Amino acid sequence: MKQLSDSKIYEQELQYWPYIKSWKKVLNYLVKNTPRNGTLIDIMCGPGYLLGKIAQKRKDLSLYGVDIDKRYISFSKKKYPKINFTIGNVLTYKSKQLYDVVICTGSLHHVPYEKQDKAVKNMASMVKQNGFCLISDCLMDDYDNEKQRKISAAKLGYEYLRKTIQNGAPDNVVEATIDILYNDVMMHEYKTSLKKRMPVYKKYFSKVQTIKVWPKTKTKYGDYIMICKK
Repeated sequence: MKQLSDSKIYEQELQYWPYIKSWKKVLNYLVKNTPRNGTLIDIMCGPGYLLGKIAQKRKDLSLYGVDIDKRYISFSKKKYPKINFTIGNVLTYKSKQLYDVVICTGSLHHVPYEKQDKAVKNMASMVKQNGFCLISDCLMDDYDNEKQRKISAAKLGYEYLRKTIQNGAPDNVVEATIDILYNDVMMHEYKTSLKKRMPVYKKYFSKVQTIKVWPKTKTKYGDYIMICKK
């Protein structure tokens, strides 16, 4: 398996990936829709970049970040000292409080297929009754068998790589994007399709709003944002 990017270069990579459009849309949505003086927790927060940007725009919020990777949490605590970061697993992390907003952005595909249901269930358990859960992820075309899954992963990875190169990415970012393709095809990462993911969301939330950000063409694959409410 190709390793995840180091905390210090993640922000650089993000500027060239198609995912930046989804990331910006998520940021704007959260800044606009998180209640005044509300609480927001980012599950699988990575190096904390999104939380840092939210903190700049919404100083009234109480922000929390959870990630299983000690490197990311150590980096985040130093860079964003006013945000509460802790080490935790999306499958088992339990909080003493409920949150107005629970988010998981670009990360659910790191969880093995058979455990993604449990991850969504755990996130749903943290949301206040009138709050919402925002989950963004990159999804593939649907598939019926392992051969089709690999083809779908290769198609998504190629389009992601092509767009990243078009955006003028330097070689280290291109290499990291190739690593993503490799991980997806070889099932070291666990991207799936909208058709397979949607029943999981609907199992724990009564209302799910789907927003497709990239590409704007009529494809099934791409970057999606899900706004989930109980």
